[in-house]
Amino acid sequence: MIGRLLHTLNLFLVTVILIAVLTVGGLYFWLSNDLPQLPENLQQINLSLPTEIYSSDGERIKILGERHPIVLEDISPYFTKAIIAVEDSRFYRHGGIDHRGLVRAFWTNLRKRRIAQGGSTITQQLSKNLFFSFERNWVRKIKELLIAFQLEATFSKEQILEAYCNQIYFGSGAYGVEEAAQTYFRKRTKDLTLLQAALLAGLPNSPNNANPFSHYERAMQRTKYVLNRMVSEKMISDEVRQLALASNIELVKPRVVSDPNLYFVDQVVEQLERDYGKDFVHFGGLKILTTLDTRQQKLAFKSVQNHLEALKNRVVIERGESPLQAALVAIENKSGAVRALLGGRDYSYSQFNRAVSNNRLPGSSFKPFVYFTAMQELGYSPATVVEDEPLTIDIPGSSPWSPMNFDEEYAGSIILKKALMNSVNIISAKLLNEVGPEKVIRMARKFGIKSPLGKNLSLSLGTSGLSTYEVASAYSVIANLGIYNEPYLIQHIEDFQGNRLYEHYYQGVQQFMPDSLYPLLNMMQGVVDGGTGRVVRRMGFRHPAAGKTGTTNDFKDAWFNGFTKDITASVWVGLDNNKPMKSKSGRGLTGASAAAPIWVHFMQKVLEGKSPVKFPVPEKIKFAKVDVQTGFLADERSKKILQVAVKEEVNLLPPPIVLEEPEPNETDLLPGPTSVNEIKNSLKSENNVVPNP
Repeated sequence: MIGRLLHTLNLFLVTVILIAVLTVGGLYFWLSNDLPQLPENLQQINLSLPTEIYSSDGERIKILGERHPIVLEDISPYFTKAIIAVEDSRFYRHGGIDHRGLVRAFWTNLRKRRIAQGGSTITQQLSKNLFFSFERNWVRKIKELLIAFQLEATFSKEQILEAYCNQIYFGSGAYGVEEAAQTYFRKRTKDLTLLQAALLAGLPNSPNNANPFSHYERAMQRTKYVLNRMVSEKMISDEVRQLALASNIELVKPRVVSDPNLYFVDQVVEQLERDYGKDFVHFGGLKILTTLDTRQQKLAFKSVQNHLEALKNRVVIERGESPLQAALVAIENKSGAVRALLGGRDYSYSQFNRAVSNNRLPGSSFKPFVYFTAMQELGYSPATVVEDEPLTIDIPGSSPWSPMNFDEEYAGSIILKKALMNSVNIISAKLLNEVGPEKVIRMARKFGIKSPLGKNLSLSLGTSGLSTYEVASAYSVIANLGIYNEPYLIQHIEDFQGNRLYEHYYQGVQQFMPDSLYPLLNMMQGVVDGGTGRVVRRMGFRHPAAGKTGTTNDFKDAWFNGFTKDITASVWVGLDNNKPMKSKSGRGLTGASAAAPIWVHFMQKVLEGKSPVKFPVPEKIKFAKVDVQTGFLADERSKKILQVAVKEEVNLLPPPIVLEEPEPNETDLLPGPTSVNEIKNSLKSENNVVPNP
């Protein structure tokens, strides 16, 4: 009886094994054409081509995944033991797949109801990194398993382990254990201490979250876990573990190159990883052509450095606090290509990208969108007269709001163009109150602004945070007379064989009619020619330009955003701790004093040697000189005159005619009779005959 059961059980096991073998064989036959050919030596794979990133002018600005492979004998035994303990404790006992590990990972994930543990072996991870396909599905997983079997059947465990140690990513741009040892400890891999080796072995699982440069405590917790695993696997004793934990980790400071291009590169890599996944970016051997103009980027860097250095002694900064920072973004108007993107004054000091990630209050930089909404919704024109006067607005359920002008003075009756030129807060608040925040927000969205905007009246004064990147994009719509081009950083992507994988095609969207937007553009020319941005002309910039300054409460943010026919550039200056930028005398830095000079230095050099190009004037636009206070067509009695651009249908009125009284004679100056009797007596005295009444 027992013999029959054993015989039946053996038949069942043989059947299961046979089915499994046939299944694997069938899958291998089915997918064999798509599987890559293994090289004769795994070191050939270690020298595979990295991903290269190029500027628009052909300069290679970054290499991703560059490796420095070494032989297994030059890798510290501490590290190889640590990586096996934490990544694949049965490495020397399985044939590519660890069934126990898979079952253990399955139950752990089921119990914790999330992916808390993986079941991939070192061989599987190597096959994934070396021969993956970009699709994310079960076919890819099967391919990885089949390749893992091939690797195990073709190469020794030592060869697989060596290749793995030279391939994996350790964070901070370090690929391979030799690069990681240099990055974190400035030493060769063979010279690592046990504690250092354990730290490195803990990184491949989460190279960013456990990075000791940015998350030291988390990295050390992971290191302790690795050492505990080594004790559990009897690779070290508990006494050795305790000695290791008592030793000094000797972590070095991050070595960061002061390369201004890296702000742009970081944004490109982040976008690619978000769109395609990290594997595609770091292990694809790709060639990525970006929109960066390295000449403009260098000019942006120099412009920021020079002016912030000049401002250094004007701003009070307490000891230990970060210095003044700046961000600059320049966009090619006709295409939306980002030609310069600077996220800070020095990449080696701070890698935080203020150009895209640091949404700061734009202040008066937001006013053009408020003015344009009022012009569209209320039929206002640049010559419409508005009242600059003390203002209090009742807000249901809240205290009344009383905005103030920057200089706390009031101009009385002025036209809309002059109000924008002088950046009058009261007028912007009135306009937004008339049209409502919702309509202004909808209008801002059409200009490409994507950040959250508060549905409140203070939005008129720029109290919702924006990035320099999106402000530049929004202003380029004005420069384009209503055409919106989505800003972009990547022109095309090629694989290692030169096949084009991605190509950017830009198709501008006409968001507004040119004759509707040109009056706003002309008003913003007034800002530069004679308004709050007149420092641009004082510094000698002669190209046709338009723009707007921005200064927030307590001088925490300073902006200048401006454009010529071809280029839009946005500049922000401020402190990372959001403190006011004030001098010892209490005077603050404004958009005109802190940001506009950077814009001028940058644009002067970018346009050096180029002829000035005027903004095209739409057919249905007419120009007229009007009285700044009355809005009537100017005449000899007008004290202040401005030229405005309006649509043809706008009716600009001449000043009212004043009838002049004739010069009086001497008799006219005498008091005349006021009654019939007085008239009779007057006539009698002159011997006149008085007719009967």
